Amino acid sequence: MNKLQLALRGIVLAGCSAVLAACSSELSGPSDSGGVTGVAVADSGGRVAASLRVRCERRSGRSQISVDGNNLTPRNGTFSARVRAAGGTVTSASRRAVGDEAEFDFDSNPNDVAAGGTRLPANFIEAGSGPDVIGEILNAEGLVIASQGAECTFR
Repeated sequence: MNKLQLALRGIVLAGCSAVLAACSSELSGPSDSGGVTGVAVADSGGRVAASLRVRCERRSGRSQISVDGNNLTPRNGTFSARVRAAGGTVTSASRRAVGDEAEFDFDSNPNDVAAGGTRLPANFIEAGSGPDVIGEILNAEGLVIASQGAECTFR
């Protein structure tokens, strides 16, 4: 394939991935965990470069967010996550991926922070129009390599 064909293939793949991600975020019943969205990003060669899943929940006196990256490059590289919501912006410490996966937890519960999560204010997540939370994965240089919004579960 020539470069133009590869670029077009990447655009089509990215478009299909976005449509699938939009469809997959619809809640179908009580077994849904809520606040889960994901998207695959294609690089210029048409290969899926990264996927991102953002889950979030707001309870009385607690905010909780999980940002999970898959198919990250470089394998075993160093990444961090950043979350944005009504309460501001919080960035995790850098973490080495396990293979091509990295998981980041953000929480206002002191026990979860002590277990390795990144501290959030309890009122960090607020309901609003559009995504309640934007999650991002950043590479070692601090560049955003994947970004995804999520509507959170409120209990």
